[in-house]
Amino acid sequence: MDYLQRTPFLRLLLPFMLGIVAYRFVEFQSWGLWTLVGLSLVLVTLSFGIRIPKRQFQFRWLFGCGFFLYMFSLAYLLSSENEKSTAFDQLHQKGIYRVEIVSAPVEKAKSYMCKADVLQFYNSGWKPAHGQAILYFQKDKSASKLLFGDRLMVEAEFASPEIPLNPDAFDYATYLKRQGIGATSYISDGSWQLTGHSNAFSIRREADKWRNYLLNIYRKFNIQGDEFAVLAALTLGYTDDLQPDLRSSYSATGAMHILSVSGMHVGVVYVVIAFLLSFLDKSQKKKILKSIIIILFLWAYAFVSGMSAAVIRAALMFSFVAFAYCLERKSQIYNTIFMSALLMLIYNPNFLYDVGFQLSYSAVLSIIFFQPIIDKLYKPTNKISRFTWEMFSVSIAAQLGTTPFTLYYFQQFPNYFLLTNFIAIPLSSLVIYLAIGLLIVSWLPYLSIAMGFLLKWSVWLLNYVIVTIQNLPDSVWHISLDIRQTFFFFLAIFCLSGYYFSKKFAPLFVGLIALLITCLLNIQTYYQTLTSKRIIVYAGQKNVHVSFINRNMNFVYSTDSAEIERIAKTYWQRQKFEKPIYLGNTNWYADGFVCFEGRKVLILQDDFLKKKTTQTPMELDYLIIGNRLKPKISQILDCVHPRKMIVDKSISRWYTNDIRNACKARKIAFYSIAEQGAYILNIKE
Repeated sequence: MDYLQRTPFLRLLLPFMLGIVAYRFVEFQSWGLWTLVGLSLVLVTLSFGIRIPKRQFQFRWLFGCGFFLYMFSLAYLLSSENEKSTAFDQLHQKGIYRVEIVSAPVEKAKSYMCKADVLQFYNSGWKPAHGQAILYFQKDKSASKLLFGDRLMVEAEFASPEIPLNPDAFDYATYLKRQGIGATSYISDGSWQLTGHSNAFSIRREADKWRNYLLNIYRKFNIQGDEFAVLAALTLGYTDDLQPDLRSSYSATGAMHILSVSGMHVGVVYVVIAFLLSFLDKSQKKKILKSIIIILFLWAYAFVSGMSAAVIRAALMFSFVAFAYCLERKSQIYNTIFMSALLMLIYNPNFLYDVGFQLSYSAVLSIIFFQPIIDKLYKPTNKISRFTWEMFSVSIAAQLGTTPFTLYYFQQFPNYFLLTNFIAIPLSSLVIYLAIGLLIVSWLPYLSIAMGFLLKWSVWLLNYVIVTIQNLPDSVWHISLDIRQTFFFFLAIFCLSGYYFSKKFAPLFVGLIALLITCLLNIQTYYQTLTSKRIIVYAGQKNVHVSFINRNMNFVYSTDSAEIERIAKTYWQRQKFEKPIYLGNTNWYADGFVCFEGRKVLILQDDFLKKKTTQTPMELDYLIIGNRLKPKISQILDCVHPRKMIVDKSISRWYTNDIRNACKARKIAFYSIAEQGAYILNIKE
């Protein structure tokens, strides 16, 4: 209770976060929500109406409950308004639109991708439209010249982002929705025209111009390839040039936080600017000027680095620290963190679901809480050992707070995270200092060349170290948590931490029970896997992917192993399956014919049934049609007679409907993966 009294922003943050989560799972009627608001105001008013001191103490809970309900209701209302603001008006209406590009186009393998605000829609005249979409422009010379702020007239049909069709798949539609994006569209060559350029002032456009200017300084000094990609991500939050293999290396070694502009990066900027302005520490007025300059630099850096959740959080916190410095007051660090989180969530409640936001706050809070505890366990006697021990304690503390999230989102634990942090953090800090130095002296002929040379090879060394650590034996431990296990894991950390300070039995008991439940849930998943047999037909873009699962053995039919690994790996890890065994001819599978646990399955791979007939059609349990075939379903059904027809996502809508109608006429069960998601058959023994 004393801690809550000393951190008032935590008491505001908790009900606010609860309101954001409640909006996702609970639907309040308008009258019910406004009833909560009214009740909160009544309780707060009553608390101020009590004048007798003894009664004030007895009914002090009135104010707390009232404010709790008010913050809960406010979060719910803000979440509702935020969702309304991201709604897209003209879904599935093909026509002519006027749009404005609001992000720098990013080059993809076959297109240029950018965000755009939809301004108008032509329907017997131009009418206002509302919504933000992602546009994919077909690659050509004209599309490569598009700029932030360009206004276009496009012929397009906007569609909702596709919902996840595979088990445990990444929910891209919800992710885009939380980014304020309500639709996507592909713009082919010749279906758009540049009509002008917006001259209205835009902070995002100006920030993008500055970031591109700084990126061109790096290019000017021949920093290219992976070195440029890592340098741009590390210093300016520009991640478009990062290759998947390089991302995987940083993720597998526990160094992904280095590529996300966050507290460490903003902290370096704070330290550098504070050092350069140290001459202003002589008087109170100069200290105020110093703090103002530092805050301006912090937010300028936040703008040019992309305004991610992590960098905003860090800029807010260091701004409060700078403000407290000029007032000669020690900033209460926990309150500062909770205040920055509350302000961010008021601005955009969806930040709560941002992975970077979650990892950033969990890491910072964990370092502040656990690092002093770990640091006290050993007292080094010299500077080298002291530095080493501090790095060790910070790394362990950060890992304690972020491990539940990393196991939930990424299903892996970097076994060499300590080695990574001992080497990569000092190296990345050196890179940031050299980058700042290069940007400052880029106009000086010889000094800038030397600085650019040192910077390029420092980044090369950083990448080399990361890849080397990744290639060490058993560098990654693959383990995953579901949402229930993640909750109980965090509960165990909180309660056991509380026991460390209070030495009371209750938090120890709850913490141990939470750990036990986490382990039991893991055992439950193993048990379900070891006692189950399944057939799963996944939703692939172009190919058929089928798993035949016998307990924890995962036999996979696929014509594209890279795609099936991408879409199903998370599900396989969470279900505790062994590594996939890709099917060749076996005693139960041959050339598309499968006899698995008494089920007869045919995976139609090509047109081998075309123009074939038989007097007695083969009886099947399941017929799977995919691989972008264009079948004449009547010819197929003259050869085989399935109990159920499963049509893959790669089959066009026209052919899917044709197959559906044929199945309906012959009373064959029909399943469309494009409409209903992956087909999962649980086989009972």
